[in-house]
Amino acid sequence: MPFLNGLVAALLGFGLAHWGQRVLNRWIDGLGEARIPWISQQTVWVHDFRSHHRHLFPGLVAMSALTTLWLGRADFQGWAFVGLQWGLLLLAFIDLETQLLPDVLTLPLLWSGLIFHALGGGVSLEQGVWGAVLGYLMLAGVYWGFRALTKREGMGQGDVKLLAVIGAWMGAAQLPLILMGAASLGVVGGLSLGWRKGLKVAFPFGPFMILATECVLWMNLQGRGA
Repeated sequence: MPFLNGLVAALLGFGLAHWGQRVLNRWIDGLGEARIPWISQQTVWVHDFRSHHRHLFPGLVAMSALTTLWLGRADFQGWAFVGLQWGLLLLAFIDLETQLLPDVLTLPLLWSGLIFHALGGGVSLEQGVWGAVLGYLMLAGVYWGFRALTKREGMGQGDVKLLAVIGAWMGAAQLPLILMGAASLGVVGGLSLGWRKGLKVAFPFGPFMILATECVLWMNLQGRGA
């Protein structure tokens, strides 16, 4: 039964993701036409990414739903985590193509995580609140410290808000593991990208935080479903 529920969610997610990807591509094209500097500079990277990975986003959305409901249960918590992963995957692909994490997505995800805990899902509401606060403060400290020392931004403020979202959903106790995983993945990804491109290329940190969150979430669900 969990597999059947996951399959239904996967098919639903696949269809929604195809529609969402078309909307997302039009929005990103609009940013490029507006000649926003960091979008214009990444035009080749964006179109190369799209041409080779146009089916990746729907596939990952479908896989996340199937895996989540298969490992866990098709209850309130299971479906809530499916929604979280769909939101995080959308943010990951926006970040990969634009290096932006729009507030219109991050802020509703943060509040929905706190509401989720208030309704009895996941960790306690207190843990969710502390997770959001600590997630924000941890990266905000890095952001402002790096900026003070170098007069440059080492990461976007969207990354700070994204970790607050992750903390709100996963709780404060999970943040160190998620950050260590994201940092490790970021190092591997940065070395791989630098080796392939042969030059210094700015790349977003958000997708690595999201991938680490997915891994921790699935480990938790596997333990819960056992």
